[in-house]
Amino acid sequence: MIVGGALVVIQCALAIFAPLIAPYDPIGQNIMNRMEAPSLAFLLGADQFGRDNFSRVLYGYRASLSVSNNIAEGFERGKPTGK
Repeated sequence: MIVGGALVVIQCALAIFAPLIAPYDPIGQNIMNRMEAPSLAFLLGADQFGRDNFSRVLYGYRASLSVSNNIAEGFERGKPTGK
């Protein structure tokens, strides 16, 4: 339970601070770096369009966190109706 909670806190922190942590623009393309292997410049490598995978994962956390918050809010609003 503690480890799971710690992982959730870490992921929330990564999502909140993604613009400060991400080394590159998550949607910016650089064809010269396409299919780059993981390295110090690209921690998780680059995709076929030269986009940094690490930056895309960080910004993906933001979208994921937003969707999960909306689902939780809907659940909490619907709970009193009993349906």
